[in-house]
Amino acid sequence: MPKTNRNIPKPYITGSGRLPAPGDHKPPGWRPSLLGATPLPIFIGLITIFDIILPPPGQLGSGLRFEPAYLNAILYTVFVSITSFLVAYISLKSYLQTGFTILLLLGSASLALGSTSILGTWLANLPGQLNAGITIVNTGGLCASIFHLAGTSIENAPRIRKPLSIAAYAGVLSFTTLLTIASLGGLVPLFFVLGVGQTPLRMAVLGSSAALFAVSSVLFARLCFSSKSDTLYWYFLALGMTSIGTLAIFFGRAPGDPISWTGRTAQFLGGIYFLRAVLTAFRRPHPSSS
Repeated sequence: MPKTNRNIPKPYITGSGRLPAPGDHKPPGWRPSLLGATPLPIFIGLITIFDIILPPPGQLGSGLRFEPAYLNAILYTVFVSITSFLVAYISLKSYLQTGFTILLLLGSASLALGSTSILGTWLANLPGQLNAGITIVNTGGLCASIFHLAGTSIENAPRIRKPLSIAAYAGVLSFTTLLTIASLGGLVPLFFVLGVGQTPLRMAVLGSSAALFAVSSVLFARLCFSSKSDTLYWYFLALGMTSIGTLAIFFGRAPGDPISWTGRTAQFLGGIYFLRAVLTAFRRPHPSSS
């Protein structure tokens, strides 16, 4: 059995080695945090209002940007990449202890989102690399959404946990590396053309990502309210905020416009929610095995 850090407790799981499912342990008097869910309709309303009142991209100046240099990269590094790396680390250590596959998938999704966000947002500020940066960030988001949708409650045997986790995380980092090289080398079709806007390919990737995050959020919301799990509550909210943030980019007029910043704020909050979900799992008492 692989050695793990015993200072990191096991997450709140049932006696069968999985997160609470319908019919499992239901804490008496469980009440979800309404404050945590409040931003969801607020962000949806703001994006709708901005989409109605802002002029179409064709009426904006060529190459128009509404953001100081490197501000977006700094914010993504702090609120998306760092939180994603923390979630990936905690999920990995927990997976090695429990064998709960969803932890490995959550960690892989977080690693994909964190690594592509930090690379893409900083590259986008370099001369001539705006398209490459956008390509990396958007493709990484699609990859992360696929991992989240693939979440399952299957428990892996101890002997395969370490090799499987190494393969998963190494695969994500290899994908990020190859995607970066291909984007910088112009091997990936254009996602964004300065002065023209986003291409159909980018719209397809963003739309797919937003849809997958939304579907994952709904599935985990159903499981959350059936099992009354705080962990799944913050997890489905995180997925919902990320879906809204991705959808906002889909409707953006120009880099850094009000819709873009609304979406980015939603993604930043989603990153905090992901971290809250993982940490909440360790603060709940463990039910005894039946």
